Amino acid sequence: MRYSRRILEIDLDAILNNVRTLKKITGKKLLACVKCDGYGLGAISVSKKIERHTDWFGVATLDEAICLRKAGIKKPVLVLGPVSASLVRKAIDYSISLTAASPDFINSILTAENLSIHIKVDTGMGRIGLLPGQLKEVVRILKKTRIKIEGIFTHFSDSENPDKKSALKQIEVFNAALEQIPAGYRRITHVANSGGIVNVPESVEGFSMVRTGLLLYGVYPTLFLRIFKKIPGLQYAITGKADILLVRQVPAGTCISYGSTYICPDNTTIAIVGLGYGDGLDRCLSNRFFMKCDNRLFPIRGRICMDQTILQVNSSTKEGSQVIFLDSQLSVEDMAQICRTVPQEIMTRFGVSRLKKVYRG
Repeated sequence: MRYSRRILEIDLDAILNNVRTLKKITGKKLLACVKCDGYGLGAISVSKKIERHTDWFGVATLDEAICLRKAGIKKPVLVLGPVSASLVRKAIDYSISLTAASPDFINSILTAENLSIHIKVDTGMGRIGLLPGQLKEVVRILKKTRIKIEGIFTHFSDSENPDKKSALKQIEVFNAALEQIPAGYRRITHVANSGGIVNVPESVEGFSMVRTGLLLYGVYPTLFLRIFKKIPGLQYAITGKADILLVRQVPAGTCISYGSTYICPDNTTIAIVGLGYGDGLDRCLSNRFFMKCDNRLFPIRGRICMDQTILQVNSSTKEGSQVIFLDSQLSVEDMAQICRTVPQEIMTRFGVSRLKKVYRG
């Protein structure tokens, strides 16, 4: 067998194009969400490429934020998740903004100086955030401190649904909460995530910033939105490639891979690709997806293995040929639809270290 190259190509020029496109169509500040190492694609490389053209970066943890700072990122960085009060000093030292999402956290930081926060309001996600009725009192307390309230935001629980009833209700609740506080504390307001940008224009209008992670890469929250609400000019920024290690002829009746979930009905040419679920290729795609070689689609046969996947190919397919397992045709959204999950999970699976990331542009 040959040595297998497994790579994920990330087109940085396409990502930059997408940032510019999103800023143009929304007319708002843009927070680029690069948490979980940029959804597995490399937060530092992506952030450096787009820093001049984005307004904020968003991450999940203080460690992720500090990594951006140590890499030289100067633009504002917001930690979107909760942070222990014991780490506030470190956030101040690195000029990182924190999310204030509970009365207990706010009470623990009242003596802090030079700390910047965004207040999060829980309008229906049921995860973290102040209840709308707590906002007025919290702002009253914070006005007496040296803490800077940079922004106020909320997060959708269901922005991708064609039925926007839930999302619109959350916007209504958020707007009512904002009415409780002076206008001076509403300098940056943000509601729209990727689904909101594409599907809920009401979450863009009337607010000053939008947040996106998926759309940076030209990926949509659902296949439905990609098909029916595609944003003109957005480019697909990721391509996955792997090598064919071996090509074999097998007779009719041959069982393919673990569990014999596919049995060849005729004499068949199969190719062994050096890529498996250990590289992030979801096992749910077994017998249900394709790879591409020489611009032809070939079906996956049998169960995807940890290190290898078996394709049914034609007799002209050669060992050492390269296959494409992910692009705009064999998309993250298609994979998510088949696996009954979200594109974010598909992408972060590909963040494993042995799937080499190659940056173009």
